[in-house]
Amino acid sequence: MITTIPIGSWYWEAKTQGAGDELAYHSVRDLLGVWGVMVDVGLARGNARADIRVQDRVGDAAVFTRRDVQVAAGAEAAGSELLMILGSVAQTRSAGLVTIDLSVPGVCLHGGERVQVEKLFLISVDVWPSGAATIALHAFSDVWMTHDLRGRKHPDVQRENAPLLAAALAGIARFLGVDIIPGDATSYGVPSETGFEDLPDEDPDLLDSWYMFEVPRRTEELQSRLPSEAPQFATETDLPVSFVEIAMNGETVGYLWAADGDNAAGYEPYTPAGDVSVEAGVHWLEWLSDVKASGAAPSHALRLPAPEGGESTSGMIVPGSQGVADSLEDLQELSGREGRSLNGI
Repeated sequence: MITTIPIGSWYWEAKTQGAGDELAYHSVRDLLGVWGVMVDVGLARGNARADIRVQDRVGDAAVFTRRDVQVAAGAEAAGSELLMILGSVAQTRSAGLVTIDLSVPGVCLHGGERVQVEKLFLISVDVWPSGAATIALHAFSDVWMTHDLRGRKHPDVQRENAPLLAAALAGIARFLGVDIIPGDATSYGVPSETGFEDLPDEDPDLLDSWYMFEVPRRTEELQSRLPSEAPQFATETDLPVSFVEIAMNGETVGYLWAADGDNAAGYEPYTPAGDVSVEAGVHWLEWLSDVKASGAAPSHALRLPAPEGGESTSGMIVPGSQGVADSLEDLQELSGREGRSLNGI
């Protein structure tokens, strides 16, 4: 299953000699080098997306930001758009901490089948004017762990995927020439130098971190983007839920659902689609708010003409995708499964 915040993180502390555009070159070189290691072991594939932030040297205010920079797979550091962007900014007197976050699509294995995930990892590089640098790798999938996020053991899945993560961590340490520092324990697991520590077996209920942490966290994030006075349907129900699939450019980004008996409705982001799944959800929650304000039943939102905004910003309801899930929990679990179909819901 795929989360919206990292399941685990790993860090490498480095020191770069130089200043200005030379620091920019080294930071981009390290970033793309780490990405290259992950491509080599088979964990990363396809183009990535970068967010860039440069802070003021004497404070933490941003003096430059650039989001959603498309980075082509296999791009050379010297000729990449990242370097061209950073080259001019890093030489300014006010430039302090430079941060690059690279969202990396990747591949999970399930029974030998390769399943694409749009945000499987995030590679981050922080570079200070002194030359000090921190490189971080953040993972968003449970396939490396002894249990999935519902607390169920999945030894076959771990056996396929954990060696790849271990190889990537070791390869990054060799490339950077510094030791790995596992991050702190998260709500989901405990990172180690080779991946994750084993989770206990004695109380599986305590391991259901998907419903204890992920679902409430992403629901709260989505709801926080609506005005406090916006009309809203109930966000929880124990009844079966009707749903439709939301897709953007032919790819699933989420599910719109309704349960008239509890006057409830909502949007569940399809987290394997990456950040776009959450961004699209804001639009659909606004759509549900308008339906609520009109006095219509929640299920009308699944049948009425799609809201304005177009597929490019929020996706569209997929014709013929109507279905019924036995419970909202079933649909929420589907929304985190990488490469899973609607069959069997």
